[in-house]
Amino acid sequence: MFQFLSIFKTQRHWPGRLSVILLSGWANIHVAHATDTRLQDPYTDRPISFSVQMGADTWDLRTPEKSEAKLRGVDNLFLANSNTKWNYKNATAWVKTEGQWTIHSNLALTYKARGEQSVGLKLDDLHFDYHVSPKFGLRAGVVDYKTSWCRTYEVDSPWIRENDPFCTTQTTNSATLSAPGLQSYFIFTPSRYHIQTMLGVYRPKVFGYSPDEFSNVVNTNGIAVNHRWGWSLNVLNLENASEFRLSWLAAHQENNRDDGGYRAQRNSTWYLGVSFYPAEKVNLRASILSSKTNQKSLDSPPDYTQILDTTMLRESRSLELIYQLNGQNTLGLGVSRYIHNWDLVGMNGLESYTDPNYVKFVQRGTSVTWRHDWERGIYTSIQWTTSKNDQIYAHTAANAKGNGLGLRLGFSY
Repeated sequence: MFQFLSIFKTQRHWPGRLSVILLSGWANIHVAHATDTRLQDPYTDRPISFSVQMGADTWDLRTPEKSEAKLRGVDNLFLANSNTKWNYKNATAWVKTEGQWTIHSNLALTYKARGEQSVGLKLDDLHFDYHVSPKFGLRAGVVDYKTSWCRTYEVDSPWIRENDPFCTTQTTNSATLSAPGLQSYFIFTPSRYHIQTMLGVYRPKVFGYSPDEFSNVVNTNGIAVNHRWGWSLNVLNLENASEFRLSWLAAHQENNRDDGGYRAQRNSTWYLGVSFYPAEKVNLRASILSSKTNQKSLDSPPDYTQILDTTMLRESRSLELIYQLNGQNTLGLGVSRYIHNWDLVGMNGLESYTDPNYVKFVQRGTSVTWRHDWERGIYTSIQWTTSKNDQIYAHTAANAKGNGLGLRLGFSY
């Protein structure tokens, strides 16, 4: 596991590594096809399953040039060129793969990994799942926080790029991703409902998995403490496929102390989502994600006196409608509203820095998409996205607008 994790710690030779992932994906496809997703040995049945998606996207974006935009308007439009891990290119390849190896009747190994310019090379999941009993289980390894319903690995998703910034942009989505940790879960099936509850503790720094993650706050001293914990409740109606999720994720974080002081902060994130079918071929999904960070800045040792108190609130509201026109065509409409509000309070001689709206911006996005499935797992998607951002930074107001037309050629197995 350690060697596998280590390839994701640097992005310097990503084109070659992306090629390796693509070739590995094709190898996985052939293995899965040849064995019909099951490998037999003389002693036990050990099914192995793979799912691979790959393709290429191209975007025609119309946004202000960064050199001409006031403040950070372009970055906060959350279009395809906003805050990418790799240098942005209009045309780019991507790959996603997931799988499971059932080692024993009650033990399985699961993985999810991807390579794309928005997040770079990312191992989103690599954990052992042990079913202690039919109603209780444990997961250990790199595990999903279970704080969102992002369509990252859904093979039938019509979206090229989702409308919710918490699902697409690396500077906002640490509250929805994953980390090394331990989870316990309970499963109940009363009447027509399937209910799963989950408790988890996480250590993002373990194995060097996410050494710089600091709840989206820029830091320059390195991370000394990053501890997370949380729970999730998911309810599925087995008769009509309606679904409900409520999740909470907390964090205690500190950067390294030095002669200039340090920062300590606590984060609390709530997620509420509902999904249902108002008509036979129509799925409606709505969600609210709210992330609040309280940060204290302290000056030099030995006293480490508090000099600033910061509150950062990020809230995303999204509404998505998916219409399955027929077996080959899927239409989607998504709207979102994302708010970032940063309050700054000075103390101990820095009271002049107090500003209740030090940074505040509101981003509104709308997307429409059409996916057509051809034969042999090949599909195309076309998506139109518009975005508008209004912001204030240190009493300076600015706004930015942009839109993009995207085309995807994809393959899934």
